[in-house]
Parts: sequence; C-alpha cells; structure tokens
Amino acid sequence: MMKITVGSTNPAKIAQIRDALAPAGIDVRGITDKRLLPEVIEDQRSVQENARKKALAYAKALGELVLSVDNALFLDGLPPEQQPGMYVRRIGGREAATDTDLLRHGSELVQSLGGRTTGYWEYGICVASPEGKTWETTIRTPRVFTSEASSAIVPGYPLESIQIDPETGKYIAEMTAAEQAAFWQRTLGEPLRKFFEGIR
Repeated sequence: MMKITVGSTNPAKIAQIRDALAPAGIDVRGITDKRLLPEVIEDQRSVQENARKKALAYAKALGELVLSVDNALFLDGLPPEQQPGMYVRRIGGREAATDTDLLRHGSELVQSLGGRTTGYWEYGICVASPEGKTWETTIRTPRVFTSEASSAIVPGYPLESIQIDPETGKYIAEMTAAEQAAFWQRTLGEPLRKFFEGIR
C-alpha cells in the first residue's frame, strides 16, 4: 500500500484528503506536531507554486513523500480585486483570520452578490520526495455559496457552513461523515486517484 503524508496539521484538511483517497488504497497520514514542519512563507504567485514550495520543504524535513495542497477561492460575480483567491485567511491585513472572522467575511461577500452565487475552489496539488522530485496537478471543484450560514461548523474549514454541494443541495457542514467522504471522493478523489497513478 502506498503511504503519503499530508503536509498539514489541520485535522479537517487531513480528513478531507484521507476521505478523497480512501477508495484508492492509499495510506494517508497527517502531522500532529507542528514542530516537525519547517516554517514556509507562502509568497508565491499561484496555489501551485505555494504547494510546490511547501511540499519540497516538508519532504526534505521529514525524509518522506509529502503531499501539499494549497487552496484558492473564487466567487462568480465578484470583481477581481475583491476575490478571496489565494488569500482566503488574510482578511483586513491579518495573516490568519479566526474561523469566526472567516465565516463572517465569507457570508458578507456572498451577501454582496445577492445572498447566493456559484464559484469554485482551486486546489494546487504537489507531491515531493526528499530528493526533490515533484509531481503536480491543479483541480477545480464547483460550489454553490449562500450568505445564510448553517449552524454546523467544521473546525478549520468554517466556509463549509456557507457552501452547498451542487449535486445534492446539502450544506457541506451538515453532511454526515459518510456523506462528506462520498462528497470528497467525488469532487477531489477521482482526479487525485488519476494523479497518483502517475506516481506509483
């Protein structure tokens, strides 16, 4: 069985990748001790470049194959200068907004678009080896966004409370564990499995 370490200490992100790759028979592991990961400044021009920078640094530090994922958010109808883009967590000049602040800001952005809009997440994906070899891809997954937040909140991923799966019409935050796993397998898992076929 192939083993891959997700270069993140965010439990929600680790669970997301684990759920997405479950049918592929890949053993997905996360990092619980932040001290194991070197600090990496995400100062690149794209999610792909940021994912590559993190994956290379983490793989070298851990001495194993590392998967790094960087996200960008785009809302249809929002002017380019107002798009969250690569800076979803950087609100008002702060480097890392709290989950509460992020949810409030996201709701306000959607409200400015009439309370409901479509959009997508762009995922920059990079796997790096300790020797510096990399494999990369980019994945886009569509969403429906609403300013009416669900009362259910996923720690680390608060915007799941204003995102609706276009296929099922359910808030992602309100899905059961099994429904969330199926959602991630459908939206991220299928393209990720094809990507990993080129790494094995």
